Amino acid sequence: MPLTQSVTPEIAGRWVAEHVPDQTGRTILITGANGGLGAATAEHFARAGAHVILGCRRPEEGERVASRVGTGTDVLPLDLADLGSVATAAKSCGPVDTVIALAGVCYAPWGLTADGFEQHIGVNHLGHFALIGQLLNKVRDRVVVVTSRALEFCGRAGFGAYVPDDPAWCTRNFNAFDAYCQSKLANLLFVTELQHRLDATGSKVRAVAAQPGWADTEAGMHSERWVGDVFWRASCRLIGQPPSVGALSILYAATSPSARPGGYYGPDRLFGMRGLPAEMKPGRTPSDPGLTTESWASAERHTGIRFDV
Repeated sequence: MPLTQSVTPEIAGRWVAEHVPDQTGRTILITGANGGLGAATAEHFARAGAHVILGCRRPEEGERVASRVGTGTDVLPLDLADLGSVATAAKSCGPVDTVIALAGVCYAPWGLTADGFEQHIGVNHLGHFALIGQLLNKVRDRVVVVTSRALEFCGRAGFGAYVPDDPAWCTRNFNAFDAYCQSKLANLLFVTELQHRLDATGSKVRAVAAQPGWADTEAGMHSERWVGDVFWRASCRLIGQPPSVGALSILYAATSPSARPGGYYGPDRLFGMRGLPAEMKPGRTPSDPGLTTESWASAERHTGIRFDV
């Protein structure tokens, strides 16, 4: 396939049929499944026979997705910007084979979660950290955390460095793009440390990271600036791929017997922006053991959640 050639939904459908094992009898919890990439991922799993639980901040939208996806799909009210809601959702959720931490805030203006965290790090990382920490003893197979290649901007010239112990951005000037990139770096660090802990306890559960490339969704349309919205739409038109295609790397991480514990998967073309799933190199910063440990310890302090691993 040429470097820039798009993967069509038809090609994606054939890839799923050839590479995704039968999911009958399996239960998959997907956060942020009320639209876009989450809904597309849910549809793939449902067609493969899975029982899908849609974790949604807006349950009414989740119900509309559930009616489209079909029978065997449930909605779990879940607001990752509120640790109380996270605790309630984790308590009410039954055993699952896989949790897919997909929900996210992207390029949003300044705002705080119910617990006082800047919303990118609060939702994308700390909310998922708390959810998975309270669900882990119910997970039978794997935890998949969805990140982004935007994490590679962290610490580069002109971009901010990740500061794990400042989730409210009290010591820095806020920048929406930096906040998004840092939250996605935190996602990958989380997977690395979680797998390390799972290995240490002999658990058969695996933690895997995935990034969807540039998915053509409404995710980046929340900047409240017309320039930002125009840039997002133009970029989606130029290099984006449909959500059903962006979901393939997530599906691979969640279902493939070959997905390596602690591995990181994304599209194989156009610098990881589009294509079919392949293993990715995390880079130097996400592999920093000191930063990995610091990020985990900070998440424990700020959420009050301790993992049983």
